[in-house]
Amino acid sequence: MRQRVVTVGVFLSLALALPSCKRQEVETSSPVDCNGVCGKYTRCDEGRCVVDYSTAVCDGLSTQIDEQPMEGPPPVTSWGTCDIDPANLPEKFVPVDDSAVPSYDPSRATVLDMNAGSERLSEQRLMVEMRTIEHELNKCLGIASCYNNGLGSGRIDFEFRVLGKTGRVDGVNITAPEELSVYGIIPCARTAIHEHRFPAFDGQQMVVNYSVELD
Repeated sequence: MRQRVVTVGVFLSLALALPSCKRQEVETSSPVDCNGVCGKYTRCDEGRCVVDYSTAVCDGLSTQIDEQPMEGPPPVTSWGTCDIDPANLPEKFVPVDDSAVPSYDPSRATVLDMNAGSERLSEQRLMVEMRTIEHELNKCLGIASCYNNGLGSGRIDFEFRVLGKTGRVDGVNITAPEELSVYGIIPCARTAIHEHRFPAFDGQQMVVNYSVELD
């Protein structure tokens, strides 16, 4: 039986998990950093203006959305196992076409919506959403396992960005060892994440880091 270790991190709201805020003086950036265009609650990061929720939290301006009771599917209990009768498998494997799924480029300039509010998805909500996605990811692993006569061990890392207004995923990156890059696992998983719709929220985009480890 496959076991999994799941780690979810939301970089734009990571500071919100802190129990309290400590006010600190803000260092003045060099005039060449972002040409001084970064406004309040943003900071210059390698030439890009990014949302700095840590300052918004201390000012009480960043909030979680008012969420409904969270119910999701049960957790996956058996990862990467073939549950398909070999007789029902197509003789020729055809991978999922993920050519329409954009990659997430953290260095790409991000246009901030100055009319967006300060809402964010809570970690609990993200975990519920990821549990739904996990079942789709496991289908990718299961099919690969059928064709590959089992899967090796290793860790698959995911990084993607969620847009607040729509809940759409606008870019997905996946890295995996060679043992877990067989029979279309990566394009299948990229497509599964890209097609998922998160709850919309009135705030800037959120970046999610997530991983699955097969032992």
